[in-house]
Amino acid sequence: MIGEPRLYYSNAVIAMRLLHFFKKGGDTVKTLTNTTRGYWCAALGGVIWGLSGVAGQFLLSVYDASPFWLTGVRMTCAGIVFLILSLRQTRSLGIVVRHPKELITIFVYGIFGLMLNQLSYFFSISYSNAGTATVLQTLCVVMMAVLVCLQRRRLPYSREVLSVILAFIGVVLIATHGRITELVLSPRALIWGLLDAVSCVVYTLLSIKPVRKWGSVVVNAIGMLTGGIFLSLLYRPWEAMPHLDLAGWLAFFGIVLFGTVLTYVLFLQGVRDIGPLNTTLIATVEPVSSALCSALLLGTVFTFAEIVGLVLIIATVFLIVAQKKVTG
Repeated sequence: MIGEPRLYYSNAVIAMRLLHFFKKGGDTVKTLTNTTRGYWCAALGGVIWGLSGVAGQFLLSVYDASPFWLTGVRMTCAGIVFLILSLRQTRSLGIVVRHPKELITIFVYGIFGLMLNQLSYFFSISYSNAGTATVLQTLCVVMMAVLVCLQRRRLPYSREVLSVILAFIGVVLIATHGRITELVLSPRALIWGLLDAVSCVVYTLLSIKPVRKWGSVVVNAIGMLTGGIFLSLLYRPWEAMPHLDLAGWLAFFGIVLFGTVLTYVLFLQGVRDIGPLNTTLIATVEPVSSALCSALLLGTVFTFAEIVGLVLIIATVFLIVAQKKVTG
């Protein structure tokens, strides 16, 4: 786990260089379309998210950290970072603060979207394992596809259907090594895993309008602080502080800075550019990055089924891009 910060830093440098292109009015924007930017943001967000999941499991298992503590402190710290970053957008931040209706929308997003998503994910891991939790979380792809089709009153395109199927099968293969009957879940793991999938859909949909209007940094600053403070008031994490050494603190701050701040900026920018379904599908590279990180840091050997799963998940990206070209 000592090598994790270097992995986080490597991906963060690439992502920050991409984010540099996003500044409005610059000549560089003309060389990178919104659609291409959205694909890159969704993919990079998924990769770094996968790395943070490994760090989260490390804290939960090795240091016996509570999901309540990890979620509450993580969101509060990340919210403070977002708030500092949002000071560059004082006009947007000031307008949002003066409009109660806008604040309520972001409060709901922070509690029922961000907080519930992170809390349920860590509880799902604690009652099962990271692989199983990721499988259950991927159900949000199916939920999102159904919602988008209902909203637009159309049948899904063939490549959308195929992408959803491949993404789901790929994650299942990675988590079960192809032995589907061995995926045995406790009731608590199942409940928290399903809540994780539902909350993933909720925070994706709730983020669309606020992010388009105010930007992902301002929205996440308020949302993260709301969720973190709300959970901290309920749980009081200062009373259950785990004993962390240097490796533990590196993992924690890696989760906050890269696995939370950077990934949510990238993911929500992806939602803004290419829509919720495409972003959610591409972000399924998360289990791929988790698997690669486990191999590099822990010496994990991949089975044939896992390799097939990786290939299937990567294939969804190409299917989505191909569908975009066909439909325009």
